[in-house]
Amino acid sequence: MSGNMLDYLQEFGDIPFSQRHFCTADAILLSQLVYCKFDGLIMGDDPVYMKDLLNDPELDGLFSDPKYERDNKNLFARMTMGRRFCDLRLSEYVNIVDKETETQFSAITFTLPEDVCFVAFRGTDESLVGWKEDINLSFMDEVPGQNYSVMYLEEAASRIKGDFYVGGHSKGGHLAIYSSMHSPEQLQNRLINIYCLDGPGFMEKMVDREGYGRIRDRIVKLIPQSSLIGLLQEKDNNYSVVRSSTWGLHQHNMYTWQIVNGEPEPDILRDGSRFAANTINSWMLQLDKEHRERSADVIYQVLNSCEVDNRVDFMSNFTGNMGQVLTAFRELDPEMAELLRGLMNSLMGDAKQNLRTEVETEVVAPVQDWIDSHFPDWIDKLKGKK
Repeated sequence: MSGNMLDYLQEFGDIPFSQRHFCTADAILLSQLVYCKFDGLIMGDDPVYMKDLLNDPELDGLFSDPKYERDNKNLFARMTMGRRFCDLRLSEYVNIVDKETETQFSAITFTLPEDVCFVAFRGTDESLVGWKEDINLSFMDEVPGQNYSVMYLEEAASRIKGDFYVGGHSKGGHLAIYSSMHSPEQLQNRLINIYCLDGPGFMEKMVDREGYGRIRDRIVKLIPQSSLIGLLQEKDNNYSVVRSSTWGLHQHNMYTWQIVNGEPEPDILRDGSRFAANTINSWMLQLDKEHRERSADVIYQVLNSCEVDNRVDFMSNFTGNMGQVLTAFRELDPEMAELLRGLMNSLMGDAKQNLRTEVETEVVAPVQDWIDSHFPDWIDKLKGKK
């Protein structure tokens, strides 16, 4: 039966890990659960049983991210009801949002029955800082969140007995790989699998490093069939495709991912997804570090003109805030305005070129091959007449 992670819990949520071992579907659940806001509920190193949080007066604060509010409530409730996750323990919760360093970082350690541990990194939350950090990843050799992830993983590993899993969704998946590849070899040897769920990749020089090579065969990267985020800077092509119940960028939401018989339902990557990712990747390669950094700062400056620090507040007064954004764009100095215009023209130029290449590869070349294979003599005669 096909369904999403909530349906997976309906079918397998009462089967303990002693009967069904940890699998990719479980990694998807925990990588989603880390989006809950455990601030004030989990403090320090002492583990808290998930089911004990049901009686906490601050429970509603867990679901303060409106993007996932309803689904996360259902996820939390179903996980606490079944034998598989009812004894889940949570510890070492960290949540950092720092405007000055443009850092949004959050992580938690989940301990399942039989001491199976999963270190989870949160993806981008609703803060504008988190969005800016995502852009910083495209041009900076290192961002503070990456350093935090390495420190967190090493600290968590020091408290975990035996081998364990690490993973996350979107930026969280990127951090799962980054922290794993930058950890000491002794720690790397304890990693069972590293789950990167539609997370962006790395620049080629990072993939070529020895630390990446040591963990590559344990990376489980999963992207939906119309993925864009997961294909950004993806140099290794070490991924599998999962079917989503929706389309476009909405597929980045893991609640749309389909699970069949307890495992992600396989699919194939759509050509449009590859085209969009190739366009953005080739465009980014053309820009030097200075241009990427300056353009990111300008866009962030424009968004900050609205005096809101998260997407929720921005959308609550969308018309007024968009008016502020347009005003801020008009007030940019000529040099910055020209920079953004140049960036957009460059992006459109790359899109057109990639479209020509796509047509040549997907349409013209197959037709030519068919003609050559079915009418070789005819082709030779035509060539002889020229």
